[in-house]
Amino acid sequence: MSVALAATALPDGLRWDAGRNRLKVLSPALADVVLRDPHIITGVDRSRAGMATAMPEENATPSITQFFELWYTVSDNYAPFNTELRKVFTIRSADSYVDMFERMAAERAAALPADGDLARDYFSPFFMDSTFAMIGVPEADWPNLTKVAKLVIHLFKQQLLGVTDYGAREQAAFAAVMRYLKDLTDRLLAEADSPFVDAARRLSAMDRSTWPIAALIGQLLMAGIEPMIVGGAIASRMVWSDPELPGLLRAGEVDAGEVAEECMRQSPPFGNVFRFVAEPCSCLGVPLEPGTIVAIDTEAVNLAESGPTAPVRGCPVRPTAVLTFGRGGHYCLGANTARRQVAAALRALVTARPGLRIDPAAVRIDTHNNLKEVRALPYS
Repeated sequence: MSVALAATALPDGLRWDAGRNRLKVLSPALADVVLRDPHIITGVDRSRAGMATAMPEENATPSITQFFELWYTVSDNYAPFNTELRKVFTIRSADSYVDMFERMAAERAAALPADGDLARDYFSPFFMDSTFAMIGVPEADWPNLTKVAKLVIHLFKQQLLGVTDYGAREQAAFAAVMRYLKDLTDRLLAEADSPFVDAARRLSAMDRSTWPIAALIGQLLMAGIEPMIVGGAIASRMVWSDPELPGLLRAGEVDAGEVAEECMRQSPPFGNVFRFVAEPCSCLGVPLEPGTIVAIDTEAVNLAESGPTAPVRGCPVRPTAVLTFGRGGHYCLGANTARRQVAAALRALVTARPGLRIDPAAVRIDTHNNLKEVRALPYS
């Protein structure tokens, strides 16, 4: 497979990455093909025997691998699940949370110590708490759910690195977290009131188990919070690289949402969107065999038709042209709220802490994993 592609003259926008044994997609047109072609899948085959019934018993907990498989497979109701959830995260619904996001971000920014690390002291707690509040989790559960989110984030990063063998201690911790998450899910379905929980109640009627809802909450915590932390760090580094920009944002002369959008277009939290060839096809202009890994280079696709703006003063393209949050059927469900959360966090920093200073050279964002990771974001 790799030998054949390595020896083939590839069309423009394709490159064979011999070091990682995968096909790289660099153009928007070919990225669209990959995201739409039915022969290229997310990596979990929903038609696989037993997948639709791979649910833990009500009094049992899923294995780590099984939990992550639940993210992609919601028994036979995957399509109605997606349809129902998209109603919860529309632009109109996201706009209804803006005042709450702004208030929570301002409170966090005002309470910051004189110096520290923004990722740890500001972005992580703000994105955690604002997401918990948005989905309707009682405030008393926020500390415990923070622990759940951190463990799920850690294990998901391990999955991205190919780690699937876990020790007894890690498995026991995961089982305890899963029992708590399932209990919280059942309590939310019985008592809580939010658009997300209302949709979750309708979704829970489609399946005999509420584990898919618990897995959905876990996915929302991972796929939403950690990329927002990275996005906030990327935006901060770029904003404070321009001596004039914090003041322009504070005065409202440039829009925080537009600036954050452009920062994440130039340097997206996810390096690649991965897909896997499930059946032989030639949709990209070359024969592709089953098992071929296809990696859409998010940054390359984002910048293919309009290069980076310098200094960063706003996004020059429409959000639909940006792959940072996915595209089409693979578009991030929480993109609308995530954009508003990152913008609120950035706006609160420049407004509540006008004397804030960030040394862009001291910011450390690790790119060894597909999901970038903030190692250091010092401020004073």
